[in-house]
Amino acid sequence: MCTKPICEDPYECSDTNTVYTGTCDIAQIKASPSQWELYNLPIDYCLAREVEPRCKLQFSRDILIAVIVCNLCKAAAMIATLLIQTEPALVTTGDAISSWLEYPDEATANRCLRSAHSCVHTAVDKLPPAHDVGNDDDWSPVEFHGSKAPRWHQTISRRRWATVLALCTTTIAVAGSLLGIAHATLSKNGNDTFTAGGFGTITSETIVSTKLPNTGTHGLLANVMIANMPQLIVSCLYLLYNGLFTSMCLAHEYSNYSIRRKPLRVTSPRGHQRSTHWLHLPYIYSVPLLIASAILHWSISQSIFFAGIDVYKGPELQKSNFGLGYSVQPIILDIVLGSIMLFVLVGMGFRKLQGKIPLANSNSFAIAAACHRPEEDKNAALKGVMWGEVQAGSDSEVGHCSFTSLEVTAPVEGKMYAGLRRRPREEKVE
Repeated sequence: MCTKPICEDPYECSDTNTVYTGTCDIAQIKASPSQWELYNLPIDYCLAREVEPRCKLQFSRDILIAVIVCNLCKAAAMIATLLIQTEPALVTTGDAISSWLEYPDEATANRCLRSAHSCVHTAVDKLPPAHDVGNDDDWSPVEFHGSKAPRWHQTISRRRWATVLALCTTTIAVAGSLLGIAHATLSKNGNDTFTAGGFGTITSETIVSTKLPNTGTHGLLANVMIANMPQLIVSCLYLLYNGLFTSMCLAHEYSNYSIRRKPLRVTSPRGHQRSTHWLHLPYIYSVPLLIASAILHWSISQSIFFAGIDVYKGPELQKSNFGLGYSVQPIILDIVLGSIMLFVLVGMGFRKLQGKIPLANSNSFAIAAACHRPEEDKNAALKGVMWGEVQAGSDSEVGHCSFTSLEVTAPVEGKMYAGLRRRPREEKVE
């Protein structure tokens, strides 16, 4: 008869020539140490000795070459863009406002209260004609309603919000599920979940069992790619997250032009213009986001990581295996920090915009419609500007709102606005 061992290790039964494998149950061993058997032999006690640690630096030539090539391609693309792109670029909302103040867009004239929402949800056949600049039909008065202050989240489409929130919530939920699996595994073996291994520490209890190859180049690349996959996922999520933050902050800055006069924030400042924010966000937002992102990426690198295990017999190296290790504490930190960042994003979305300017977001039609300055204000883009009602002419009962460096007044609730009546086109002389 052969007794099935407690610890995991294949052994051969002498009377049947059958190979058996058992499951290493640490809790059972601790509960009944007298029944500990290995290879059908009872274990009385164990001996351990300290050995001289062996330190060495290892790197993959293939991975190193791939990283160098990717960085060279990125540097080449940046240099090419810098050399080829000679025309002024519309990078920020301030760039767009500056451009249209200097060169007003005729297609958007007489539509000064256009918003991004109205541009997207208004049927084409309901839009006033834009091709005939001398036609009286170009007048399209709109009643101003600015009593209800919109919130930051309204500057972003519901679909975009739903996509980002769904992806972030799913990622946090998956991390929570993996934490639950780790807790169940460690508890089954009699280990404390919160003290088993440290940040990025390899222990026998925290090695992940996978079906990936564990030797050679294929084993190395497979385990490295799996260990770094969470970094790629979080980087993509951060781009979406930062995009929401940037869009809301740009809408906030755009809205404030209807409250106070200030120079435009552009990529290449001229006159009184200001330079754009670093990463397009004010420091009060960009610095905390960068710190949170750095901590999150570092914590993820400690949550699941590549593990190289060398097996020695005496002073001689027998074999090298590759695998994955995990740590519970950084996984908990990932979940907590990710949840906090998500709650902060949602909370910021419920802030109110103080200005009364129609929300343009990044809609070029709506921004251009708000930039039909008075004809005498030719250098408005280089000065401090403000959005509001400008003088539309003494004989006009319809008001006009625009960005301008001249004096403006707040739009009147319920008053009709359309835009400056443009000069009719000169008749063609035959």
